[in-house]
Formats: sequence, C-alpha cells, structure tokens
Amino acid sequence: MKYLALNDKILTNIVICVILLTITFTTKVCFANDLVLHLSFDELKGDVAEDLSEFGNDATLKGKTKLVDGKYGKALDFDGASYGEIADHNSLDIVDGITVQFWANLRPSAGGPGSDVQTGLEKGTGWKAGLYTLAAWYRGGSLLQFFDLPADCRDLNIGGNIQDETWHFLAGTWDGTTIKLYIDGKLDKELECKGKLIPNDDPLFIGARGGNQRFVNGALDELKIYNYPLTEDELIRDMDNPNASDVLPQDKLTTTWALLKSK
Repeated sequence: MKYLALNDKILTNIVICVILLTITFTTKVCFANDLVLHLSFDELKGDVAEDLSEFGNDATLKGKTKLVDGKYGKALDFDGASYGEIADHNSLDIVDGITVQFWANLRPSAGGPGSDVQTGLEKGTGWKAGLYTLAAWYRGGSLLQFFDLPADCRDLNIGGNIQDETWHFLAGTWDGTTIKLYIDGKLDKELECKGKLIPNDDPLFIGARGGNQRFVNGALDELKIYNYPLTEDELIRDMDNPNASDVLPQDKLTTTWALLKSK
C-alpha cells in the first residue's frame, strides 16, 4: 500500500507538470510573433467568414454582403451599410507591435454617418482606449491610427488615396516607435510615434466603425492582422502570396521552446 500511495503521488505530480507545461506553452505561443487573423473571403459558411489563423477569430457578417471576384480567389463586397463583427479575443489585444493589411477595391462612399471615412478594420465600438484602425479611405487618403498614441500622431500620417475602383494592397505597421503605411508594397508614409497601447474588450469590426458608421463601399480581400510589425520584404511576400504565412513558422516554435526552457 505504501508503494501504491507513492506511485499515485508521482503520477499526480506528473499530471500537474503536464498541465502547467501545456498552459505555459499555450500562453507563450499566443504572445509569440503570430498571425492572429486571416480572412481570405474565399468562401462563407452562412453568414460567417472563417479565420484561417490558429485563433479562430471568425467574422459574423451583418447586412448585405456578397462574394465577388477578388484579387486572389473571392473577396467580400460591402454595400456601404454592411459589416463584419469578430468577438473580442486575447489574440486581438495588441500592445507591443502590429501589422494590419488587406486588399481593397473601393467605390465612392455611399453616404450616411462618417461618410468621409471607409474603415477597413477597427478594434472597438468608437474612439476610445484600445482602438486601432486601418482606414482604406480617410478624408481623401488612407490611415493607420491608434487612440492610445499621442494626439499629434493621429492624423499626421495620412497616406495616398486608393479610392479608384481598382485593387490596391494597403498595409500599416507600428513597432512601438514608428507608424508606417504601405501602398502596393511601397512605403508611402512614415511617422515617429512612441507610446503604449491599452487593450479593450470590444469586438473587432470589418468594413465599418462599430457597425453604425464609416462603412466600406467596395470589396476587401485577404485581410490580416499580425501582433508584430512585418518588414517591407515580408509585406511584399504576403502581397504576392497571401497564404505564405498561414503555416506556423519553425523559428516561432524554436523561440517558444527557448522561452519554456528558460523558466
């Protein structure tokens, strides 16, 4: 009986260690350099656009959206009053660095509230802490913007106008010190902007602000978020091959295991 009790204790300790290792590994993977959202829009399941990243951040579509021919496969067309909504998830709470990117084919705004802006993607229900947004069209240009960064950063990095009913690749990055905006793989605007981002618990919206204004009138394709800033070469790789980053990279696994071993 003494040996049985000892074996049970050893087995219990092993199980606890495995659980702790699993939790630690999962946490480290979530905070490693990750692709946290990829909506290809190649197909829909009812009113849901599935996320191809490992985090399952699927978008529920509201209003009259439809699949159309995209830059790669199919794209999702918004009618100027429709949008997608993604439930809040820790993977979308960006604090250290970010890349937001998509292909856009924009028509003139359809009118209504905030019609001087067409929001491609935005985290939050309005202008509040934790908001980050990539506006496909922003008062004659395009813009990556963050509520939490200093006020003089907010409207000073407006890039080129892509509202011309042709496909353009728009991407924005922030590395903790600098906002960069790219159009069709080329750096278009750059602005030094140091600060700290504070997560919010709001949904992430596709094609609108908060589901009630700043609607996209046009099509979006291959929409992605990374929780770190891509280099220009990496952005070009994604622009030319949107599926290039969907497989977990070996260097990320190596980094994760190194972090675990250091504990």
